[in-house]
Amino acid sequence: MRAPFLLFSLFIFCGLLNAQTVKIEYAGDPLPDKDRRNIEEFISYEVNFYTQFGLPDTLTLQLHVFEDRKKAMEYLESVDIHLPLLFKASGIYSPKLQKAIILGREKGQERSLAIIYHELSHHFVRQILGKFPPSWLNEGLSEYFEHCKVTKKGLRHTFTEYEQGRIRTMYMLGEIDLLAFMNSGRGKFMKRQATDEQYSYILAHALVTFWIEKVPRDTMKKLIASLQNKNDSSTVSERIDRVYPGGFQKFEKDFEAAYK
Repeated sequence: MRAPFLLFSLFIFCGLLNAQTVKIEYAGDPLPDKDRRNIEEFISYEVNFYTQFGLPDTLTLQLHVFEDRKKAMEYLESVDIHLPLLFKASGIYSPKLQKAIILGREKGQERSLAIIYHELSHHFVRQILGKFPPSWLNEGLSEYFEHCKVTKKGLRHTFTEYEQGRIRTMYMLGEIDLLAFMNSGRGKFMKRQATDEQYSYILAHALVTFWIEKVPRDTMKKLIASLQNKNDSSTVSERIDRVYPGGFQKFEKDFEAAYK
């Protein structure tokens, strides 16, 4: 039986500088008006970013927020979503339900908003790249927006000192193999994440930060366009080799120089 305490509401707005119509369907425990305003303002910036890659004109986002993690887990069981026993994340995006689900807000308002931005980003990526986007790009984009805040000048992104140090350590220990990492499937990506001190998420965050902040916008658009071509069986590294000035080896050198 579905949990009886669920609430539902709908909000519609237009993305900044775009013709998109975005519908947000809220369910679960009610969010304070301030939180809703923050979410809707932030999503406008996400819409503005993803539009350059061919985001559909009309979008519906489903956001299901739980204050209490135990109730969230009960809900997931009721809709036949079974998480690993030791699952620690505070949010998930369900492709099955096409819904972002926040598994408790015990860590505070600011942290839970960042998780909301992370999970909703997964929905945008799937709208652009379909069911199986490259894991590094999918999670890296979500990490990028999770680490953004709205300021008077727009979004401000932070790649933390800890993350910078972690990347330098990876290089020092010879742990980074970009070709293997960027071509790997979700299974390998998540296994490395679970066993090696946030390796996958931090490296994915660094890669996406590099593509957004250091690489010409047209180059990233060419990469996304290549990934949208379902008739192309090339690996991610082969696509980068075609679109990045100087090829994949130059990309590897430029990325290492940016972080090492």
